[in-house]
Amino acid sequence: MQENIQPPILTVSNLHKKFGPSEVLKGVDMVMRQGEVVALIGASGSGKSTLLRCINRLETPTSGTIRFRDSEISGSDAGLDLNQVRREIGMVFQQFNLFPHLTALENVALAPRRVLGMAEQQAEKEARELLEQVRLGAKADSYPAELSGGQQQRVAIARALALRPALLLFDEPTSSLDPELVGEVLAVMRDLAREGRTMLVATHEMGFAREAASRVMFLDEGRVLEEGPPEQILEAPREERTRAFLARVLNR
Repeated sequence: MQENIQPPILTVSNLHKKFGPSEVLKGVDMVMRQGEVVALIGASGSGKSTLLRCINRLETPTSGTIRFRDSEISGSDAGLDLNQVRREIGMVFQQFNLFPHLTALENVALAPRRVLGMAEQQAEKEARELLEQVRLGAKADSYPAELSGGQQQRVAIARALALRPALLLFDEPTSSLDPELVGEVLAVMRDLAREGRTMLVATHEMGFAREAASRVMFLDEGRVLEEGPPEQILEAPREERTRAFLARVLNR
């Protein structure tokens, strides 16, 4: 496939992250190329969220390097444009973090106006298109309190897309949703995967990993224990720890 011969969009090398005496990431290595969808799986506390937050630079790595395209983004904040990093590396969180006093349309249009300097009319036009893309065109004028959790998360996805990021990070985006609302969010994420979006998704949704991911990485106690195509990792993992985790989450 074409993306396999392209240079990496993201390279993480020997990444460590400590919080006081607790080491959460213990030498993570990973490479992503344009158009890949990588599902990051592992038990709660394995370091998935911390890894995403380091890539997005919401956390500063203790040591190791993160390269995004041709630039190292893991060094000192001095001389690093964190706003530019977060513009190109979008993130969707477990909690939706929408502004309650703004409509869905206003939530999506805000960043393009403030960050990209886009004219209000153009920002609104693109925001409407993004809301249509996440299947919420009819809810453009609704406030977050008038939306279900699944709808709010889809607005949050549209908001992340509004800055036209090259890489999208998802931090367990369905974990705070009622079970009946999970499917509508995963459907939008599958659409993005089919479009060729580059996505790193921390998730407990093994069905999504199987169907939409080009690769699955199993993170265990701050280390990548194994990675490979979904059918290999989910059906025939090499490591006993991976097998035990999957047996628990898949009830098998």
